[in-house]
Amino acid sequence: MKTYQQKGKDTLLILNQRTVKKILVNNVVLLRGNINYTTFYLQHGEEKVVAHTLKFFESLLEIHGFLRVHRSFMINPHFVKEYNHEQEFLTMSNGQRADISRRRKHTLKNFVE
Repeated sequence: MKTYQQKGKDTLLILNQRTVKKILVNNVVLLRGNINYTTFYLQHGEEKVVAHTLKFFESLLEIHGFLRVHRSFMINPHFVKEYNHEQEFLTMSNGQRADISRRRKHTLKNFVE
């Protein structure tokens, strides 16, 4: 069984049966959910895949300023490089692209514009 817990203010400690992954929240650029897996895209090009849904991490990361902009994407607004209004997507500082859902684009008005 896999367990997860938050440790400290700026560190997310992910405990699995065999591995322990320590992720600094300030280095997370983007989270991408894919069914029951979440991929953490970090600042220096690293990727960490965790066997848990994006919804699980949503409550842990919202207190750090992260925004859920799509059912598959959660972003750190500090790393937004460009906002394409016409096609409704964000380009992050590491080159990743995050789609914005029609119902969640109102959450970006205060942060991006």
